[in-house]
Amino acid sequence: MARIERLSPTLANQIAAGEVVERPASVVKELVENALDAGATKVRVEVSHGGLSRIAVVDDGIGMDEADARLCFERHATSKLSQFEDLQSLSTYGFRGEALPSIASVAKVKLLTRLRGASEGVEVTIHGGADPIVVPAGAAEGTAVTIDDLFFNVPARRKFAKSQGAESAQVGEVVLLAALSRPDVSFTLVRDQRLAREYLRSADRKERVAHVFDEPLELNVGARGSLRFEAYLSAPERARSGANALYFFVNGRPVRDRTLARAVAQAYGSVLEPGRYPLGVVYLELPPELVDVNVHPQKAEVRFAEGRAVADGLCRELNRSLGQVFSLPAFNVTSTDRFQPSFQPTTSYATQGDVPAVSAQVVSLAEPAQLHFANERRGPELESLTPALPHRTGEGPAPIVKERVGFYANLRFVGQVRAMFLICEGEDGLYILDQHAAAERVTFHRLKTAYRARAVATQQLLIPTIVQVTAHEAALIDDQREAILQMGLDVTRMGETGVAVRAVPKVLERVPPERLVRDLLAEVGFDAKRPFSDAVDLVLATMACHGSIRAGDVVHPDEVSALLSSLDQVDFAGHCPHGRPVVTRMTFDELERKVAR
Repeated sequence: MARIERLSPTLANQIAAGEVVERPASVVKELVENALDAGATKVRVEVSHGGLSRIAVVDDGIGMDEADARLCFERHATSKLSQFEDLQSLSTYGFRGEALPSIASVAKVKLLTRLRGASEGVEVTIHGGADPIVVPAGAAEGTAVTIDDLFFNVPARRKFAKSQGAESAQVGEVVLLAALSRPDVSFTLVRDQRLAREYLRSADRKERVAHVFDEPLELNVGARGSLRFEAYLSAPERARSGANALYFFVNGRPVRDRTLARAVAQAYGSVLEPGRYPLGVVYLELPPELVDVNVHPQKAEVRFAEGRAVADGLCRELNRSLGQVFSLPAFNVTSTDRFQPSFQPTTSYATQGDVPAVSAQVVSLAEPAQLHFANERRGPELESLTPALPHRTGEGPAPIVKERVGFYANLRFVGQVRAMFLICEGEDGLYILDQHAAAERVTFHRLKTAYRARAVATQQLLIPTIVQVTAHEAALIDDQREAILQMGLDVTRMGETGVAVRAVPKVLERVPPERLVRDLLAEVGFDAKRPFSDAVDLVLATMACHGSIRAGDVVHPDEVSALLSSLDQVDFAGHCPHGRPVVTRMTFDELERKVAR
């Protein structure tokens, strides 16, 4: 075995570059973050051939004098911290002092900088980690760093580069993240001498997000303990497979976090299919001491002191906000039409699975009345459908109940089209409701509210219905009998491949019992990877689908009135439990233009 020797500074920096400088976008990220830490208000990024041949980042920050310009290329030289405790209160993006020496070890680097207020600047040139060449130079205030021939001296690394288009796209993503993080800074991206993107300085996050995304995103804000969040998220129908278009910022730092992404998706409840995520941006603010930023070479991940609590708090509070935001159609409805909070924010809940549970002491409003939607007309029961309200688990005042503004109830029913759509007149236009989607949302809300309160009303069957299933499915039903019973289904195993249905949820008494069992098994099959509790919403949504008014059912105006009033009392009323929009609109201006009035 060879004797132990110290690595040369150049080799040590090249090894570090393997982690810090993964690709051209990594270089851009480090240089842009340095510019922001230097107080820049304008940052210009230029790349050629995806950044492999040339990268330039120019800023109008504070700049450096000659001493700092020399020192910044030495490993672990930084102005961001001086002792370990500083890691607990970082307000900068960078802090390790690794980026510039790592970049300089695998590229040809020129740094031109001038300290704000100084009479002249300084130029530092380094090729592949060699000794720097430092000369006085004329320069604008700020710093310009030019990187030529990235990985020129480590060709094996260059072979791992993607196509120029792919590398350019990654650089664009870095600039996008920086723009979302700092709306007070202007960013310009030039690719191969052509302007690719420009983000002018914005007044706030909302304005910057609107500039970045080409579709409306709904603002949601909330807090839970020391966690504060500001989220701009798309409607459920705009969701995508994968979370590539869902961005997270923790104390201003862009991060990748699958747990947070799942928390956001779960906050949508059943309106998002598993594996789909909304588009948007989520800003989280936490005390610095509760976030460890020193866990990833590229600072792309963070570790929370209480990660489960952060994800749980985000999910619960975001669900509360989303439920109201997506209860009304996104048609620029005036603020007076928006829902008012139906209860005060709470600080603690008894929990059941992943949703707040309601104990037997819940404050209950009018008992939800069953809406009958079928071709066989029966006297409609028109009582208001109102959910039970959560309550504080400790001592304190009961929830303050406020009436929700009746946006849907204020619509005037005009008629039914093709036994499928309900045409209603509003103050600004015609509203067309999908009758099945609307009724499905109401039925789902009733089932879920009763499930949370463990108060699902059941209808006993005069003669039990025997359903033949597989041995695995029978075992699942036997194993989860208590949880299934809580959903209003009384199902017991009968032999190896049979189950007996003895009772069904009263709201679904018209649905064939066998259909309910098949729905249950379809969502929580024996081979499903997710636990039973995580699939409850999906089961209830499927049951609601089969237990609600369907396309082809003729409805009475009184039943439409009851349905509209019920929509005003439920969350996510703008979407069915599976994420389809409930309502669309044609303004009177559009209608008049179409008929040339």
